[in-house]
Amino acid sequence: MSVPPRLVVPAGETEAAFPIRTHQPDYIYGEFNVAITASLHGHEVSKPLGLLPGLKFLVVSPLISGDYVSVNIGLNGPAPAGGLTIDMKSDHEALRVEPITIPSSALGVAGRYGETDRIPEDAEVTVTASLPGQSISTVVTLKAWRYDADWSFTGPDTARGGGGVGLTLDLPEPIPHDGVEVTFTTDDEGVDVPSPRMLYEGTSGPITVRPFLHNDISGPVTVTAEMEGVGTRSHTFRVLPGLKSLEFPWELFPDQTFEGTLHLGTVTDEAVTVTLSSDVPSLRVPAEVTVPAGASSVVFTGTTVGPVPDWGDSATVTATLDGTSIVGHAYIRPPLQ
Repeated sequence: MSVPPRLVVPAGETEAAFPIRTHQPDYIYGEFNVAITASLHGHEVSKPLGLLPGLKFLVVSPLISGDYVSVNIGLNGPAPAGGLTIDMKSDHEALRVEPITIPSSALGVAGRYGETDRIPEDAEVTVTASLPGQSISTVVTLKAWRYDADWSFTGPDTARGGGGVGLTLDLPEPIPHDGVEVTFTTDDEGVDVPSPRMLYEGTSGPITVRPFLHNDISGPVTVTAEMEGVGTRSHTFRVLPGLKSLEFPWELFPDQTFEGTLHLGTVTDEAVTVTLSSDVPSLRVPAEVTVPAGASSVVFTGTTVGPVPDWGDSATVTATLDGTSIVGHAYIRPPLQ
């Protein structure tokens, strides 16, 4: 410690403040007290001032942006009872550090005490550790994370609602250090985009993702892929109305002609031909039905053919359109006895 050699108490006053400056000893053993003595006309008064451990070193490991921040920090003596919390700060928004608490009796700690965002250019960042009246700083290079390859996000020009559509992320160069997360968004709430996809370091080539299209979409839809810290790519395509449901009378009987209804999710702008098939010979449906332009459903005629078992017969009818399908169920009762 150092204090001024002389102190003037102003006339009319009984006390005066004076500055004390502390200096860093190599090590503080136990209770480290320094006596401060004031002398006036042969009279002295003395009082000990306790000196707590202070910051001795601060090391931040080199890192690439996007990594966690690894810190090694130490004191020049054991931390006091209850531990010692050190305030931490960074002068760059892409690197964030959190306060560090050194446990009681420990000389320091090392570990992850922060995180970084990916940046396109290298940056010199000053990290500062502070205790009341004391601070220590170090400069670390936050290295850029870049993926400069001309990646793409493509898919078909049209797709049918009621099913998935295959879109392709094409990565011409391997993903660099520590991988990257890709998230997906859309401008239409009728599209269920895939969950975020982690592309691990070294990943390259085509990657297929499959958004699901609701059956009530008709018109253009855009799906966007955003690569963290790199940029976005979008693909726009037209979605056509999809299959919604098949309806049959509640009960059917053998050797009966009936009417069924095929529904689309919404009105179609152009005629749509749908394939039908039944899984039992006792229920027959047309091989194809056509929903006319400007409509969202079509009524078709089917027949039942006996005999059927004494407990009746259950039929499943499948409607298929452009790789999507739905099923409807019908029950054929046995003849009344």
